[in-house]
Amino acid sequence: EEIQRLQHELHSLEGQVSGDLTLTAVNTAQYITPYLLKPFLDRYPLVSVRVHVVNRAQAIERLNSNQGDLVIMGIVPSEKPFASLPFLDNELIPVMAPTHVLNTEDKITAEQFLESGVLVRERGSGSRLALEQHCHEHTLKLRLSMEFGSNDATKHGVLAGLGVAVLPRLSVTSELRLGTLVSPEIDGFPIKRAWCLVHPSAKKPSSVAQYFLDFVADNQGRIAEAFRLAGVETDRVIFE
Repeated sequence: EEIQRLQHELHSLEGQVSGDLTLTAVNTAQYITPYLLKPFLDRYPLVSVRVHVVNRAQAIERLNSNQGDLVIMGIVPSEKPFASLPFLDNELIPVMAPTHVLNTEDKITAEQFLESGVLVRERGSGSRLALEQHCHEHTLKLRLSMEFGSNDATKHGVLAGLGVAVLPRLSVTSELRLGTLVSPEIDGFPIKRAWCLVHPSAKKPSSVAQYFLDFVADNQGRIAEAFRLAGVETDRVIFE
């Protein structure tokens, strides 16, 4: 550890950045993490990165126990003081199979969609929490049909005709493009959240983590462009 610290200090004196960066990404954030890391590592190739993919409950546990440097998540916990940097829109959209009976309707209401058997993530998932909060805020009744342990499993449940779902746009981009899933226009949707880089307010980020935070804050346009080139429709968040 002492040798590594000295190496990092020498690199810093030479104007280079090196060291370890440990990120925790909630399940859905695994789709965006590579696009954050690629331009960062192009600029700072001596940085070594580790990524842990977990659900929201596990991400909060890692935050509370100060594990790792930064967490990538959509809904920042309010129970404790956390510093957060929003950097990209996170849209949750209604999806169903093109053969679903609702797809024959000219106009679908939120009530019709949510009462037709919704496939959801397990308790503790950020996607499920966002949907439940949305329904509570808009006085909508949510009829749950089945629980799944991942967004991919939920998506395949919709593809198989088990029901409908509200999923992150990032996780169904290919299916929407191919037409194997459709996203109906429904008042009140999509549910808009922002992806954030989060760490405990009382914890000073490591030098490498701070470089990463600064890089993401300064390069939102480049990051959003990487998503567009990959076929992911999203808008960047403009910092005040």
